[in-house]
Amino acid sequence: MQEDGFNLVIDNVSEQVQIGNKTKTILSNLSLSIERGEFIAIVGCSGAGKTTLMNILSGYSKPSKGNIYIEGLDLLENEEYFKGRIAYVPQEEILDQSLTLYKSLEYSLKLRIKNVSKRESKKTIHHILKILELFHVKNTMIRNLSGGEKKRASIATEMLSDPNLFLLDEPTSGLDANIEKKIMRQLREIADTGKTIVITAHTVSNLNLCDKVLFMGTSGRICYYGPYKDIFKYFGVQEFVDIYDLLKEDSATWYKKYKENQKKIELPEEMKIDKKERVGFFCQTITLVRRYLSSLINNKLMLLLLLGQALLMGSLICVAVEKKGFLNPMTSSMMCVAFTLASMWLGLFNTIQEIVKERDMLKKEYMSGLNFASYIVSKIIVVAFLCLYQAITCVTIVYFHLSPRPEDVLVFNTLVALIVNFFLVAFSTSIIGLFISSLVKDSKTTLILSPLYMMIQMLFSGMFVPFVKLTENISYFTSGRWGFESFGTISHLTKYGVMEPTENFFKFTQNHIVSIWIITVLISLLFLIFSIYAIRINILSKKKDALILDEEKFKVRRRKTNHMWSQRKKLLQSEG
Repeated sequence: MQEDGFNLVIDNVSEQVQIGNKTKTILSNLSLSIERGEFIAIVGCSGAGKTTLMNILSGYSKPSKGNIYIEGLDLLENEEYFKGRIAYVPQEEILDQSLTLYKSLEYSLKLRIKNVSKRESKKTIHHILKILELFHVKNTMIRNLSGGEKKRASIATEMLSDPNLFLLDEPTSGLDANIEKKIMRQLREIADTGKTIVITAHTVSNLNLCDKVLFMGTSGRICYYGPYKDIFKYFGVQEFVDIYDLLKEDSATWYKKYKENQKKIELPEEMKIDKKERVGFFCQTITLVRRYLSSLINNKLMLLLLLGQALLMGSLICVAVEKKGFLNPMTSSMMCVAFTLASMWLGLFNTIQEIVKERDMLKKEYMSGLNFASYIVSKIIVVAFLCLYQAITCVTIVYFHLSPRPEDVLVFNTLVALIVNFFLVAFSTSIIGLFISSLVKDSKTTLILSPLYMMIQMLFSGMFVPFVKLTENISYFTSGRWGFESFGTISHLTKYGVMEPTENFFKFTQNHIVSIWIITVLISLLFLIFSIYAIRINILSKKKDALILDEEKFKVRRRKTNHMWSQRKKLLQSEG
């Protein structure tokens, strides 16, 4: 098998989704073949199924019916072999906005290519940047790049692993004519090296650079597939934009015409494809940790919040609690409440947006060969160190503010015990935050869930509301209860006359505090398992509902497209 492009066969692919009680057809029995080294453009009205087809071609989604064959091998049955060989660039740029372009490419290269030296990495990245004319912005933050530069940055990321098949969903959308032409010429040059390239497009001014055009009508019907120069004669029109009007009125007739003229598609003989050697678990984990830290350092506001909140909370507790706080039963109890709330809030804030903000990038990198275990472990490592810093900072400030301090030592010494406890509560809540973040589909939802979570902890933990039988039973399933109980136990609240929510709640024994710590660790493990399962189901799976377009977005996009074509048509008529 040649190592340049891939032969691609779409065999009777259909896609249907359930919207309420209705079944919507997105793709209708698509069958065609794409030769190695061809540059193919997929065009059609909004809602014609172009993006859905790209998701299926990339292996992101599974069709309702039919198969995709690459070099004679079924894509879904052999997806491990094709990881790193298929490059998918979606409409939205999903690069880490807090990294420079060079650093983003460097981390991506280390995740994809095994045993690459720093010299080789630099050489590869510089070569790609020069090809895509991005060398002058290599040290620019991705968030500061222009629209065209971001598009090319996404392409550059995929070029790192030297893939055989490029799939680009509207790579020229939203760009001015000059940048659009530049990107199309660069894609033509990549195809001329032997790579297979498939793009979707709304603009048509540079389709002459493509080898073939696939025109899709309503319900995902193929109405034309062939050279660009033959399309006008085929549809009997003078202008390309007139084809859209024809297909809006009647795409079924043109679909029938295509089927009548379609040549029989034969599956190529299966070719042996060697599985690409993956970067090891340890190396990927180290790279992900470094990327995570680099992103945090570059995001100054978030870094300030993550590091400064612990300092601020410790200081505020000192202001609110009198110096002889332990001698006052009410004050000593509320100090433990403050520790519990601070540790839970810091833990939740650390991670509740961590997965949801990266869901698209995670799936894309997973399809490129990212080890999912490395991803999870890297998050745990960084979060653990962050929680440890927050525990040391907040507890130490308060501890040295208080005088006299508790004389009775339960485990280690009181300061160390409080730090360990703060860390465990913050870390377990961070894992719960990861779980919540893996369930939601946008960051805005977490703004609603964060105060709701904290309210549940306050109401059912015994901190503010006395237990009744029902709330006591519920409290066993809240991290707030175990945090408050452990802080009160270490501080020996019963010695200072604090009333316990239940009998032996603050029992001052080593067995009691160790059992609570074990429960807290088990909560972390349980929600870590939940998080892994949720990520696999909600982000990494090939679910049908991932293909359903948001109705409002679809309507807005359709209006914009229709307006664009009407303006182009008027312009052409005025010029002609």
